[in-house]
Amino acid sequence: MYLKKELKVFFILLSLILYFQTLNAIENRILFKIDNEIVTTLDIYEEIKFLKAFNPEVNTLAEKELFEISKNSIQKNIIKKIELNKFVEELKVNDKFLLKLIVNKYPKIGIDSLEEFEAFLKKKNLDVKLIKEKFYIELIWNDYIYQKFYNKVIVDREKIKKEILSNPKQENQRELLLSEINFGATSKIDFEDKYKKILSDLEKIGFQKTAMIYSNSETASNGGLIGWVKEDNLNLTIKKIISNLKIGQVSKPIRTTSGFIILKIEDEKEYSASLNINEKIEEIVKFKTNDQLSQFSNMYFNKIKKNLIINEL
Repeated sequence: MYLKKELKVFFILLSLILYFQTLNAIENRILFKIDNEIVTTLDIYEEIKFLKAFNPEVNTLAEKELFEISKNSIQKNIIKKIELNKFVEELKVNDKFLLKLIVNKYPKIGIDSLEEFEAFLKKKNLDVKLIKEKFYIELIWNDYIYQKFYNKVIVDREKIKKEILSNPKQENQRELLLSEINFGATSKIDFEDKYKKILSDLEKIGFQKTAMIYSNSETASNGGLIGWVKEDNLNLTIKKIISNLKIGQVSKPIRTTSGFIILKIEDEKEYSASLNINEKIEEIVKFKTNDQLSQFSNMYFNKIKKNLIINEL
Protein backbone atom coordinates (compact mmCIF):
# COMPACT_ATOMS: atom_id res chain seq x y z
CA MET A 1 0.00 0.00 0.00
CA TYR A 2 2.82 2.36 0.97
CA LEU A 3 4.70 1.48 -2.24
CA LYS A 4 1.64 2.30 -4.37
CA LYS A 5 1.37 5.68 -2.65
CA GLU A 6 5.08 6.37 -3.30
CA LEU A 7 4.69 5.45 -6.97
CA LYS A 8 1.64 7.73 -7.30
CA VAL A 9 3.56 10.68 -5.81
CA PHE A 10 6.53 9.90 -8.06
CA PHE A 11 4.40 9.98 -11.22
CA ILE A 12 2.72 13.24 -10.16
CA LEU A 13 6.12 14.86 -9.57
CA LEU A 14 7.41 13.48 -12.88
CA SER A 15 4.39 14.92 -14.69
CA LEU A 16 4.95 18.32 -13.08
CA ILE A 17 8.64 18.32 -13.99
CA LEU A 18 7.87 17.45 -17.62
CA TYR A 19 5.12 20.09 -17.71
CA PHE A 20 7.40 22.88 -16.50
CA GLN A 21 10.23 21.73 -18.74
CA THR A 22 7.81 22.00 -21.67
CA LEU A 23 6.80 25.51 -20.63
CA ASN A 24 10.44 26.55 -20.31
CA ALA A 25 11.17 25.21 -23.79
CA ILE A 26 8.16 27.06 -25.16
CA GLU A 27 9.13 30.34 -23.50
CA ASN A 28 12.64 30.30 -24.97
CA ARG A 29 11.69 30.02 -28.64
CA ILE A 30 10.80 33.12 -30.69
CA LEU A 31 8.75 32.40 -33.82
CA PHE A 32 8.15 35.75 -35.52
CA LYS A 33 7.96 39.50 -35.08
CA ILE A 34 5.33 41.97 -36.27
CA ASP A 35 6.98 45.37 -36.07
CA ASN A 36 8.20 45.35 -32.46
CA GLU A 37 5.79 42.68 -31.22
CA ILE A 38 7.48 39.33 -30.56
CA VAL A 39 5.51 36.08 -30.77
CA THR A 40 6.89 32.96 -29.06
CA THR A 41 5.87 29.33 -29.00
CA LEU A 42 4.38 30.07 -25.58
CA ASP A 43 1.97 32.51 -27.27
CA ILE A 44 1.02 29.76 -29.73
CA TYR A 45 0.54 27.35 -26.83
CA GLU A 46 -1.81 29.81 -25.06
CA GLU A 47 -3.72 30.46 -28.30
CA ILE A 48 -4.23 26.74 -28.85
CA LYS A 49 -5.61 26.46 -25.31
CA PHE A 50 -8.02 29.31 -26.10
CA LEU A 51 -9.15 27.69 -29.36
CA LYS A 52 -9.72 24.34 -27.69
CA ALA A 53 -11.72 25.94 -24.89
CA PHE A 54 -14.02 28.00 -27.11
CA ASN A 55 -14.08 25.69 -30.16
CA PRO A 56 -13.88 22.07 -28.91
CA GLU A 57 -14.06 20.73 -32.49
CA VAL A 58 -10.41 21.78 -33.05
CA ASN A 59 -9.30 19.02 -30.66
CA THR A 60 -9.37 16.61 -33.59
CA LEU A 61 -7.00 18.72 -35.70
CA ALA A 62 -3.41 17.73 -36.34
CA GLU A 63 -0.64 19.73 -34.62
CA LYS A 64 0.40 21.39 -37.89
CA GLU A 65 -3.18 22.61 -38.54
CA LEU A 66 -3.56 23.85 -34.97
CA PHE A 67 -0.28 25.72 -35.27
CA GLU A 68 -1.39 27.47 -38.49
CA ILE A 69 -4.77 28.46 -37.06
CA SER A 70 -3.14 29.80 -33.89
CA LYS A 71 -0.44 31.68 -35.79
CA ASN A 72 -3.01 33.33 -38.10
CA SER A 73 -5.24 34.25 -35.16
CA ILE A 74 -2.36 35.83 -33.22
CA GLN A 75 -1.18 37.76 -36.30
CA LYS A 76 -4.66 39.20 -36.87
CA ASN A 77 -4.92 40.20 -33.25
CA ILE A 78 -1.51 41.91 -33.13
CA ILE A 79 -2.05 43.75 -36.43
CA LYS A 80 -5.36 45.14 -35.16
CA LYS A 81 -3.82 46.01 -31.80
CA ILE A 82 -0.98 47.95 -33.46
CA GLU A 83 -3.45 49.93 -35.54
CA LEU A 84 -5.87 50.63 -32.68
CA ASN A 85 -3.10 51.81 -30.36
CA LYS A 86 -2.63 54.77 -32.71
CA PHE A 87 -6.13 56.01 -31.94
CA VAL A 88 -7.21 54.82 -28.48
CA GLU A 89 -5.60 55.40 -25.11
CA GLU A 90 -6.67 52.09 -23.58
CA LEU A 91 -7.84 48.79 -25.06
CA LYS A 92 -10.86 48.36 -22.83
CA VAL A 93 -14.65 48.50 -23.15
CA ASN A 94 -17.66 48.41 -20.84
CA ASP A 95 -18.28 44.99 -19.32
CA LYS A 96 -21.83 44.80 -20.69
CA PHE A 97 -20.52 44.95 -24.29
CA LEU A 98 -17.91 42.31 -23.49
CA LEU A 99 -20.57 39.98 -22.09
CA LYS A 100 -22.87 40.57 -25.08
CA LEU A 101 -20.08 39.61 -27.50
CA ILE A 102 -19.27 36.42 -25.60
CA VAL A 103 -22.92 35.35 -25.32
CA ASN A 104 -23.61 36.01 -29.02
CA LYS A 105 -20.37 34.53 -30.34
CA TYR A 106 -20.18 31.43 -28.16
CA PRO A 107 -23.75 30.50 -27.18
CA LYS A 108 -22.88 26.80 -26.75
CA ILE A 109 -20.69 27.58 -23.73
CA GLY A 110 -23.71 28.91 -21.84
CA ILE A 111 -22.11 31.92 -20.16
CA ASP A 112 -24.57 34.42 -18.66
CA SER A 113 -22.34 36.68 -16.57
CA LEU A 114 -18.77 37.94 -16.40
CA GLU A 115 -18.28 35.98 -13.19
CA GLU A 116 -19.15 32.78 -15.09
CA PHE A 117 -16.85 33.88 -17.93
CA GLU A 118 -13.87 34.40 -15.60
CA ALA A 119 -14.59 31.12 -13.80
CA PHE A 120 -14.69 29.36 -17.17
CA LEU A 121 -11.29 30.83 -18.14
CA LYS A 122 -9.71 29.81 -14.85
CA LYS A 123 -11.12 26.29 -15.17
CA LYS A 124 -9.52 26.04 -18.63
CA ASN A 125 -6.22 27.42 -17.23
CA LEU A 126 -6.44 30.53 -19.43
CA ASP A 127 -5.06 33.99 -18.63
CA VAL A 128 -8.14 36.13 -17.83
CA LYS A 129 -6.40 39.42 -18.65
CA LEU A 130 -5.03 38.10 -21.95
CA ILE A 131 -8.38 36.67 -23.13
CA LYS A 132 -10.27 39.82 -22.14
CA GLU A 133 -7.84 41.92 -24.17
CA LYS A 134 -8.46 39.64 -27.18
CA PHE A 135 -12.20 40.37 -26.97
CA TYR A 136 -11.61 44.07 -26.27
CA ILE A 137 -9.59 44.33 -29.49
CA GLU A 138 -12.42 42.71 -31.47
CA LEU A 139 -15.03 45.09 -30.02
CA ILE A 140 -12.93 48.23 -30.44
CA TRP A 141 -11.92 47.21 -33.97
CA ASN A 142 -15.58 46.80 -34.96
CA ASP A 143 -16.42 50.22 -33.54
CA TYR A 144 -13.38 51.75 -35.25
CA ILE A 145 -14.44 50.31 -38.63
CA TYR A 146 -17.98 51.61 -38.10
CA GLN A 147 -16.74 55.13 -37.31
CA LYS A 148 -14.27 55.13 -40.19
CA PHE A 149 -16.44 53.69 -42.96
CA TYR A 150 -20.09 54.23 -42.06
CA ASN A 151 -20.33 57.31 -44.30
CA LYS A 152 -19.06 55.24 -47.23
CA VAL A 153 -21.80 52.64 -46.92
CA ILE A 154 -24.18 52.83 -49.88
CA VAL A 155 -27.68 51.40 -49.43
CA ASP A 156 -30.47 52.41 -51.81
CA ARG A 157 -33.68 52.45 -49.76
CA GLU A 158 -35.88 53.18 -52.78
CA LYS A 159 -34.43 50.27 -54.69
CA ILE A 160 -35.02 48.00 -51.71
CA LYS A 161 -38.61 49.21 -51.46
CA LYS A 162 -39.23 48.55 -55.17
CA GLU A 163 -37.78 45.04 -54.87
CA ILE A 164 -40.06 44.27 -51.92
CA LEU A 165 -43.14 45.59 -53.72
CA SER A 166 -42.28 43.78 -56.95
CA ASN A 167 -42.23 40.37 -55.27
CA PRO A 168 -45.51 38.77 -54.23
CA LYS A 169 -45.66 38.42 -50.46
CA GLN A 170 -45.16 34.85 -49.30
CA GLU A 171 -46.52 33.63 -46.01
CA ASN A 172 -43.51 31.42 -45.35
CA GLN A 173 -39.96 32.18 -46.45
CA ARG A 174 -36.57 30.55 -45.88
CA GLU A 175 -34.23 31.50 -43.07
CA LEU A 176 -30.76 30.02 -43.44
CA LEU A 177 -28.07 29.17 -40.93
CA LEU A 178 -24.96 30.15 -42.87
CA SER A 179 -21.22 29.67 -42.47
CA GLU A 180 -18.54 31.37 -44.57
CA ILE A 181 -14.96 31.24 -45.72
CA ASN A 182 -13.59 34.61 -46.88
CA PHE A 183 -10.29 34.70 -48.71
CA GLY A 184 -8.35 37.08 -50.93
CA ALA A 185 -6.22 36.46 -54.00
CA THR A 186 -3.58 38.58 -55.70
CA SER A 187 -3.83 36.82 -59.08
CA LYS A 188 -5.66 34.08 -60.94
CA ILE A 189 -2.90 31.60 -60.07
CA ASP A 190 -3.05 32.63 -56.40
CA PHE A 191 -6.85 32.18 -56.43
CA GLU A 192 -6.64 28.73 -58.02
CA ASP A 193 -3.94 27.65 -55.56
CA LYS A 194 -5.91 28.79 -52.49
CA TYR A 195 -9.19 27.39 -53.76
CA LYS A 196 -7.55 24.02 -54.46
CA LYS A 197 -6.21 23.87 -50.90
CA ILE A 198 -9.58 24.90 -49.46
CA LEU A 199 -11.41 22.23 -51.46
CA SER A 200 -8.90 19.61 -50.33
CA ASP A 201 -9.31 20.52 -46.65
CA LEU A 202 -13.10 20.76 -46.93
CA GLU A 203 -12.99 17.12 -47.96
CA LYS A 204 -10.49 16.08 -45.27
CA ILE A 205 -11.42 18.07 -42.15
CA GLY A 206 -14.78 19.73 -42.84
CA PHE A 207 -16.01 23.30 -43.20
CA GLN A 208 -15.54 24.63 -39.67
CA LYS A 209 -11.89 23.68 -39.36
CA THR A 210 -11.14 24.81 -42.92
CA ALA A 211 -12.71 28.20 -42.14
CA MET A 212 -10.46 28.55 -39.10
CA ILE A 213 -7.39 27.90 -41.24
CA TYR A 214 -8.14 29.94 -44.38
CA SER A 215 -10.86 32.52 -43.69
CA ASN A 216 -9.83 36.14 -43.09
CA SER A 217 -13.26 37.10 -41.74
CA GLU A 218 -14.09 37.85 -38.09
CA THR A 219 -16.18 34.67 -38.12
CA ALA A 220 -13.07 32.50 -38.65
CA SER A 221 -12.48 32.08 -34.92
CA ASN A 222 -15.98 30.57 -34.62
CA GLY A 223 -15.60 28.14 -37.51
CA GLY A 224 -17.00 30.60 -40.05
CA LEU A 225 -20.48 30.65 -38.52
CA ILE A 226 -22.47 33.74 -39.58
CA GLY A 227 -25.77 32.79 -37.95
CA TRP A 228 -29.39 32.82 -39.11
CA VAL A 229 -30.01 34.98 -42.19
CA LYS A 230 -33.31 35.57 -43.97
CA GLU A 231 -32.83 34.56 -47.58
CA ASP A 232 -34.70 37.59 -48.96
CA ASN A 233 -32.25 39.92 -47.17
CA LEU A 234 -29.32 38.63 -49.25
CA ASN A 235 -28.21 40.46 -52.37
CA LEU A 236 -29.53 39.07 -55.65
CA THR A 237 -26.21 37.51 -56.72
CA ILE A 238 -25.75 35.50 -53.53
CA LYS A 239 -29.45 34.66 -53.33
CA LYS A 240 -29.37 33.23 -56.84
CA ILE A 241 -26.24 31.15 -56.16
CA ILE A 242 -27.43 29.58 -52.90
CA SER A 243 -31.11 29.22 -53.85
CA ASN A 244 -30.41 25.74 -55.22
CA LEU A 245 -28.19 24.62 -52.34
CA LYS A 246 -29.48 22.10 -49.81
CA ILE A 247 -28.53 21.72 -46.16
CA GLY A 248 -24.87 20.72 -45.89
CA GLN A 249 -23.95 21.89 -49.37
CA VAL A 250 -21.23 24.46 -50.12
CA SER A 251 -21.25 27.19 -52.78
CA LYS A 252 -18.55 27.92 -55.31
CA PRO A 253 -16.46 31.06 -54.59
CA ILE A 254 -18.50 34.26 -54.94
CA ARG A 255 -16.59 37.44 -55.78
CA THR A 256 -17.01 40.31 -53.30
CA THR A 257 -15.47 43.78 -52.98
CA SER A 258 -12.80 42.38 -50.63
CA GLY A 259 -12.10 39.04 -52.29
CA PHE A 260 -14.09 35.82 -52.42
CA ILE A 261 -16.63 34.13 -50.18
CA ILE A 262 -17.66 30.49 -49.95
CA LEU A 263 -20.98 29.82 -48.20
CA LYS A 264 -22.39 26.71 -46.58
CA ILE A 265 -26.00 26.11 -45.57
CA GLU A 266 -25.83 24.54 -42.11
CA ASP A 267 -29.59 24.44 -41.58
CA GLU A 268 -32.81 26.10 -42.71
CA LYS A 269 -36.28 26.87 -41.41
CA GLU A 270 -39.35 28.73 -42.51
CA TYR A 271 -40.51 32.00 -41.01
CA SER A 272 -43.68 34.01 -41.43
CA ALA A 273 -43.13 37.33 -43.25
CA SER A 274 -45.22 39.40 -40.86
CA LEU A 275 -43.22 42.66 -40.93
CA ASN A 276 -44.78 45.71 -42.55
CA ILE A 277 -42.95 47.26 -45.49
CA ASN A 278 -41.14 49.95 -43.45
CA GLU A 279 -39.90 47.40 -40.92
CA LYS A 280 -38.75 45.14 -43.74
CA ILE A 281 -36.86 48.00 -45.41
CA GLU A 282 -35.06 48.78 -42.13
CA GLU A 283 -34.21 45.11 -41.63
CA ILE A 284 -32.64 44.85 -45.09
CA VAL A 285 -30.84 48.19 -44.71
CA LYS A 286 -29.28 46.99 -41.44
CA PHE A 287 -28.21 43.69 -43.00
CA LYS A 288 -26.66 45.33 -46.07
CA THR A 289 -24.93 47.96 -43.91
CA ASN A 290 -23.32 45.29 -41.72
CA ASP A 291 -22.32 43.32 -44.80
CA GLN A 292 -20.60 46.34 -46.37
CA LEU A 293 -18.86 47.24 -43.11
CA SER A 294 -17.55 43.68 -42.96
CA GLN A 295 -16.14 44.09 -46.47
CA PHE A 296 -14.53 47.41 -45.50
CA SER A 297 -13.03 45.73 -42.44
CA ASN A 298 -11.41 42.99 -44.54
CA MET A 299 -10.05 45.47 -47.09
CA TYR A 300 -8.67 47.82 -44.44
CA PHE A 301 -7.07 44.97 -42.52
CA ASN A 302 -5.32 43.71 -45.66
CA LYS A 303 -4.11 47.23 -46.39
CA ILE A 304 -2.51 47.82 -42.98
CA LYS A 305 -1.07 44.29 -42.97
CA LYS A 306 0.87 45.09 -46.15
CA ASN A 307 2.43 48.11 -44.43
CA LEU A 308 3.72 46.09 -41.49
CA ILE A 309 6.94 44.12 -41.34
CA ILE A 310 6.38 40.47 -40.41
CA ASN A 311 9.62 38.58 -39.87
CA GLU A 312 9.61 34.81 -39.44
CA LEU A 313 12.50 33.89 -37.14
